[in-house]
Amino acid sequence: MPQEKSEAFMLKAFNWSESSRTVIFFTREFGKLALIDKGGRRVAGRRGRLMPFARMELTFHASEKSGRGYISDSDLLELYEFQKDGTLGRLAYASAACELLILLLPEGEPLPSLYEYTANLFGKANDVDKWALPSVFVTFFLRLLSQLGYHPSLTYCIGCGESWEESSSNADTVRFSPERGGYVCPSCQRVGEYYISLSSGGFRTLTQLQTASLDEASLMQIGYQEASLMLELLTRFLSYQAGVSPDLKSLEFLEKLKNSHLGSEKG
Repeated sequence: MPQEKSEAFMLKAFNWSESSRTVIFFTREFGKLALIDKGGRRVAGRRGRLMPFARMELTFHASEKSGRGYISDSDLLELYEFQKDGTLGRLAYASAACELLILLLPEGEPLPSLYEYTANLFGKANDVDKWALPSVFVTFFLRLLSQLGYHPSLTYCIGCGESWEESSSNADTVRFSPERGGYVCPSCQRVGEYYISLSSGGFRTLTQLQTASLDEASLMQIGYQEASLMLELLTRFLSYQAGVSPDLKSLEFLEKLKNSHLGSEKG
């Protein structure tokens, strides 16, 4: 097996023996990659330990045939500790990003710009004020969809092409069809069709986040309820357009946290 090196983020690990596990990485040079971590379940080891939410330099032996290669070494480059106010929320959004990457990234296809964007997301989740976390995550979700070929139509009606600002900007609510893939103006709406409705202001914010940088998104505050509707819109869109049903456990945990006494205290 040839030896390779790449920067990488650990996305998820699966135990498969008493001492070893399989780890899914998002690597800069090789894209999504599953490798065997021999002895990785032991506390002590000869090489650097793999850590979640950390940028690492990974050394591994790649498989030339079917089957998986294995990790030989790792060096920590940067660790995102999420120690600022709102630690659980920061962890939840970063974990949800990992869930989306596992679900959507193609196997073995290098996506270096998306890799760097993911590093930027973890940096923002580590540093921004906690009120900025929802807008930063929604922006990441939108960019991830776009880079992988899924682009919800927010600016123009999916039916007739009319600008939403011309047809619905003065309305109280704006309707989005996950099945049709975009905004639907009042004239093109169908009886019995399923829609997700956002306030006009919330929809305007969503269209702005679609083209915003993470720096710009970190300055935009959106309410938790509005953010929940945006995420429902994006996950339902993904379900229809990509044929997958994202079940983001991290966001479900965040929802429970927000509804609990702990959530009301910690944010």
